Amino acid sequence: MPLWFPLIGLLIGLILAATNYALVLYIDSAILSVMIVALLLVASGAKPLAGTKFTFDSFEPPTIAASAHGGEVFGFAAVVIVTLLKVQSINIMDDKVAANVFVTPVLARWALVVLLYGYHDRCDQTMRLIAEHTRLWHLGATTLFTLSLATYLLGREALWIGLALSVLALLSRALLHRRHAILTLDNLGAVTDLGEALTLVFLAVV
Repeated sequence: MPLWFPLIGLLIGLILAATNYALVLYIDSAILSVMIVALLLVASGAKPLAGTKFTFDSFEPPTIAASAHGGEVFGFAAVVIVTLLKVQSINIMDDKVAANVFVTPVLARWALVVLLYGYHDRCDQTMRLIAEHTRLWHLGATTLFTLSLATYLLGREALWIGLALSVLALLSRALLHRRHAILTLDNLGAVTDLGEALTLVFLAVV
C-alpha cells in the first residue's frame, strides 16, 4: 500500500539519525558520511541502488551495449555518481545532519506516491498492483504527513524540496514510459535513489 512508503522512509531515517547522533562526536565527518550512506544502502536492501543501475543500463546506446564492455557502463557510472553525491552532501553539511538524514528517506519515498498516482495502466504487472491501489486520498494524506514533518524540521525549504521531488517523479515517469512503454520496480528504485541524492544535495547547498 502506498501509505507505507513514507513510513518505511521514516523508519530508515530514524536509524540514520540515531547513528549520526551516536557517533558524530567520535568519528570524523568524512568517515561518518560514508557510514551513513552505507547504512542507508543496507537498510533499503540495496534495491534503490540496484534500480538505478538497471534503469540507467537500459539507456545505453546500442553501439555501447554491443561492445565488449557494454551493458553496464551507464549503470555503473550512475551508481558511482549518485553515491558520491550523497556522501559528499552529508560530509559538507554544517549542521542539522541528523534532521537532514532523518527526513531524506521520507521525502524520497513520498515521491513514489506522486509517481504512481494515476499511472497504473503504464506499469508492469507487479507495479500495477501497487499503482491501482494508489488513491487520491493516499496522495493527499502522504503529502500532508511528509511535508508537515519536513517543514517542521527543515523550514520553508522543505516545500521547495517537495516541489523538486514532484517534478523529478513526473518527469521520470514520462521519460521512462516514452523509452520503455511500461514502468518497472527497477524504475521505482531509481527514482527513490535519485530522490535521496537530490534531497541531500539541496540540503547541503542551501
